[in-house]
Amino acid sequence: MSLSLSKKALILVAIPLAFEIVFVVSLSALLYSVDNERKRENHAREVSASVNAALTALLDRFSSCVLYHVSDSPSFKKRFETSRYKIRAQIDGLEALVRNHPEEKAAVDKITDLLTVSVENLQRAQGQLELGNKIGAARMWMRADKDIGHLLGAIDEITVYQEKVLAERKAAQAGYRRAVEIILPAGLLLNVLIAIGLAFYFNRGTTRRLNVLLDNTKRLAVDQPLNPPLVGRDEIARLDHTFRDMASALEESRRKEHAVVDNAEDVICSLDRDGRFLAVNPAVARLWGYSDEDLIGDGLDAIVHEDDVKATFKAIDELVGSASGTGSFENRIICQDGRGVDFAWSAHWSKADKTLFCVARDITERKQVDRMKRDFVAMVSHDLRTPLTSIQMVLSLLEAEAYGQLSDSGHENLEAAEANVNRLIGLVNGLLDLEKMESGKLILLRESYKVADILTPSLQAVRGFAEQQGVKLAAPAHGNPEVFADRDRLVQVIINLVSNAIKFSPKGGTVTLAIAEEPDWIRFNIIDEGRGVPEQLREAIFDRFKQVEIDDAKVKGGSGLGLAICKAIVERHGGTIGVDSQEGRGSTFWFRIPRKIQTV
Repeated sequence: MSLSLSKKALILVAIPLAFEIVFVVSLSALLYSVDNERKRENHAREVSASVNAALTALLDRFSSCVLYHVSDSPSFKKRFETSRYKIRAQIDGLEALVRNHPEEKAAVDKITDLLTVSVENLQRAQGQLELGNKIGAARMWMRADKDIGHLLGAIDEITVYQEKVLAERKAAQAGYRRAVEIILPAGLLLNVLIAIGLAFYFNRGTTRRLNVLLDNTKRLAVDQPLNPPLVGRDEIARLDHTFRDMASALEESRRKEHAVVDNAEDVICSLDRDGRFLAVNPAVARLWGYSDEDLIGDGLDAIVHEDDVKATFKAIDELVGSASGTGSFENRIICQDGRGVDFAWSAHWSKADKTLFCVARDITERKQVDRMKRDFVAMVSHDLRTPLTSIQMVLSLLEAEAYGQLSDSGHENLEAAEANVNRLIGLVNGLLDLEKMESGKLILLRESYKVADILTPSLQAVRGFAEQQGVKLAAPAHGNPEVFADRDRLVQVIINLVSNAIKFSPKGGTVTLAIAEEPDWIRFNIIDEGRGVPEQLREAIFDRFKQVEIDDAKVKGGSGLGLAICKAIVERHGGTIGVDSQEGRGSTFWFRIPRKIQTV
């Protein structure tokens, strides 16, 4: 079982550290021994030097005594007296040097005793001379001379001993030096061998396993089988196990992704920069009738209707050059059987892969519905609006009693019929306007207007309706900024929103039309005190024929197209529209228009 990385790291640190400790301790022990030998060598030299200095001082004392007797010079007397203190100092020094060296102490004690006796004999000889007793002085000199002879013998003995010690110390130092000379290269060699051994061990136990992991990553990238699992319980083995789990998960995800792509109802494909097919999913056979071999390598222009080729490649160039690299376009595909089918493309350009990834959806049915809708709008325009206008004119004549006087009941029925006709005409006009807006055929006559030029006619148009419903209108003061818009269309939006707010406000309530300025926008807020809009309907109510409640059309009136028309007008201006509301606490319908021209 392989060791964990932490244990291997510990080994890599501990073994060299232990070797260094042993190496340093060994060198320290050798250096300590060499230092001791040098100290002992110095000690031997100091003892010899002190003995020789004491002997010199003794001889100087002896000669000073004789010379003083011969010349009677005070200087020799002074040297005689001074030499005594020098000898005493040397004796004290010798005793201090050998205090911790019992092997030398006996010999040094003998020398110091002889020195002391010789000094006393010379002192007695000097005393006899001062008394004029030359015979007594000579006797003392003879004793001193004898003592000096013994002293020289003792000094020779200790000198021989010290020379022997010096020779032994030098031999020991030479041995230690040779040991250092051996240990240093041996330690260096051993250190190199340990480093090489550890490197080999780490390479065999770790680097090789890491290389297996690295190779597995390359194999995973090119979808090749992975190496056999690594054996062990260390971190690398666990990492290999985790990597294999990840590879299995990726394989499963890839399999599901392929399943989704292969079974997708839409065409999924990839193109190069020149529009040539790189890969396609099986849906192309079902929807276009082509096989993989028919398309891969060929250009998109080979299957796009010739009238749509230029627009298609222009759209591709634009989305490739855009910052997001994402776009959409529509074209007609010529299928294998010659049919022309409408498709909507969603595409994303990958700069890293230099590839255009596309999803194409069949929109033939939607196109047919659009054509049917246009036909229906044309029918409404030509076949309904004209008869309804004629009916409205006849009802107006009847109301004016151009065909005779009507009863009260007749007037009531006529009023109801006229209201229904007006409602139908409004519905038809709303449908036509909405169709124009959604098809892009509505032309906006935009100019710069003060906001007051838009609010004033809007409020005038709804003031009578507000009084009839018992609702107050409020328009707080504002900075009267400028906005670039089609005034009549914005008046239409405001009238619609304010009228709705009046319809759904309680009697005695207030509808407020407030203006808010933003850096790039002018925001119009229509605030009511009505029942509010449920959260789930705040987006849906801007769809055509959508009411907050089913009975609103019957009770409050309206076709359900007003908010859809408002949304279309605002978006044609490059603006946005929405509602903020709390149920039971009123609503704020708002829209904002850019201050400057926006490209739509």
